[in-house]
Amino acid sequence: MRAADAGSATRRTVTEVSGGPMVGRLEGAGRGVVAYRGVPYAAPPVGADRFMPPRPHPGWSEPLRADGPVGTVPLQLPSPFAALMGDPVGVAQTEDCLTVNVWAPAEPGDGPHPVLVWLPGGSFLTGGADLPRYDGAELAAQEGLVVVLVNYRLGALGFLAPSWAEPAAVEGAGTELSFRVPPGTTHVTNAGLLDQIAALRWVAREIHAFGGDPERVTVVGQSAGGQSLAALLALPQVRPLFRRAVLHSAPLGMAPQTRQEAARIADDFLAALPTDPARLRTMSGEQMLLAQRYVLGRPRPRGDVRPPFQLVTDHEVVAADLPGALRGAPPPDGLDLLAGVTRHECALWYGNDPGLDGLTREEVAAEFAAVFGPRAEEALRHYTSGTEWRVGFEELKTDAFFTAPTEQFADLADAWGASVRLFRFDWRVPGRAASLRACHCVEIPFLLGRAEARHAPLFADADQEEMAALRVLVRRLWGAFVRTGVPEDGWRPYRRERPAVRVVGGERDGVLLGSLLEPGRPQLWA
Repeated sequence: MRAADAGSATRRTVTEVSGGPMVGRLEGAGRGVVAYRGVPYAAPPVGADRFMPPRPHPGWSEPLRADGPVGTVPLQLPSPFAALMGDPVGVAQTEDCLTVNVWAPAEPGDGPHPVLVWLPGGSFLTGGADLPRYDGAELAAQEGLVVVLVNYRLGALGFLAPSWAEPAAVEGAGTELSFRVPPGTTHVTNAGLLDQIAALRWVAREIHAFGGDPERVTVVGQSAGGQSLAALLALPQVRPLFRRAVLHSAPLGMAPQTRQEAARIADDFLAALPTDPARLRTMSGEQMLLAQRYVLGRPRPRGDVRPPFQLVTDHEVVAADLPGALRGAPPPDGLDLLAGVTRHECALWYGNDPGLDGLTREEVAAEFAAVFGPRAEEALRHYTSGTEWRVGFEELKTDAFFTAPTEQFADLADAWGASVRLFRFDWRVPGRAASLRACHCVEIPFLLGRAEARHAPLFADADQEEMAALRVLVRRLWGAFVRTGVPEDGWRPYRRERPAVRVVGGERDGVLLGSLLEPGRPQLWA
């Protein structure tokens, strides 16, 4: 990389990847970070490629302007949590979204920098690399990392799986992997996951142009990105692309859809299209979103927040049992794994949901019976002792979708041969948003993000000095893991016979627990 235009109001920087030259900009405190936004890692998935595996980008001859304040926003419907999180409004969206944002230290330092690649969440429906809470400039500067944020196809564009969709096979391995589909295929399953694989391949090939070390790549997946990463961990073709992995709040208790379930949802989607379904590859993105809105608005059981478009079991890139797929995967070859949850994950969905007002004991008991069978009454008493029914319901959902399966995943990963460490993020939202407690997504602005994200309505009553101190800690811990695989001395590896979970944030910060689950619950989930 080299700096240019030193006298301009926003100093420019130039680098070159195999696709061609690019212009970025210097930003951050003291302009010590270079930023490139909207960098293509694959060709635009439009027209005949709308539902196909990502193809290599043909490149460009003139310098690509990647020096704007915003890169690329994938086509999507509004997030139900956009206002709470302070997401920008009125930002242009596009299907030409197979891009990354890259932040890197402006100075080369003592050698190539470790790399953190973030696969964002959003229920496979919303989100993207340009949200303020994902900005990587501060993390890159504090920890000397190259930070990469990945965009991929969302919603129906990435995960619609009609009956005629075919799985894509991943051939080769590492930087030489490729996708193969049967002749005549026009639509593949899990296109959005294939995008993520293509992005990791691009990082391994090109990150040296940003001062990054392709031998020290850590992939971090949050929420939907975490579930995606769990699928990728079991693919031997993909494993050479990264050395370490971090799962934030992966909903591992939400099994991928079966092909039959996905086909039924696709039928509903196609029936809602305002034009001939035969034009699926050529109709406008707005028409696609209208049909997606219809599917999202269908009646569903109270409290059911599972996305209709998500990973689909195709037995090529997505197994029916994501944690269980590790059992048959090749040895992890020195993989360092960090995984964890927030203490009250499902409070984001249920903490302020008026649809749960008046939830009865009978309704809650039915949920417990579905999970615990003959031990349902014992579990119900444990979860609801001294609290209201809806809180017990919320905590059950947190443990069922996130906490218990993450610990089970750690057991499997330890038996698989990975070096595993677990965390539980306990810092709680104060003030007007206190009912959300340590909810899903609350940890993100302590690792990534800029000041704008830390002043979102979710954090309106938070002590900014307290947040700043915890932010330094979280970045230091995660930075150490990216560099060495060990977040800090005293944070011992998780072993099934000797479990250890580090509390991050909150009154018990630094304490090592014996389980992600609250006392008394591990026996219920055993």
